Amino acid sequence: MLRVIREVLYFEPKGVGTNIPGALHFMNGVLKRRAVTFLVSDFMANDYEIPLRIANRRHDVIAVTVTDPREEELPNVGLISLRDAETGREILVNSSDTKVRSDYAKAAIERAKQRDQILQRTRVDAIRVRTDRSYVEEIYRFFRMRERRYA
Repeated sequence: MLRVIREVLYFEPKGVGTNIPGALHFMNGVLKRRAVTFLVSDFMANDYEIPLRIANRRHDVIAVTVTDPREEELPNVGLISLRDAETGREILVNSSDTKVRSDYAKAAIERAKQRDQILQRTRVDAIRVRTDRSYVEEIYRFFRMRERRYA
């Protein structure tokens, strides 16, 4: 199990963009029998609640949410150029401005809150993985919780 997760986390995508609805639609078309599936994503996407709900009715979908600390807090390092990895768009940001850093942190909190609400509404269990920590403990904790729940 850990080997599969490690391979997913170190996978180098060929394309850009996050298409969770497309991935779920593909999965539903390929898997004919009920399966345990892992959806590994940063969940910075739109319009995936309904496809996620449908997929979770057919399968046991487990969301593996990947978060990088740089997506949560902007460091105070002056002017920095930021590039959106999915669109390639670049902007210049004054990270020494406290309002800019505060707005950035608030937006990150709001994104996480919306993601967690969607996962809760669709009854999808989640493993929260951070890029600055080992994922082994989180996975272990998740499966212990599942074991207690279904025992």
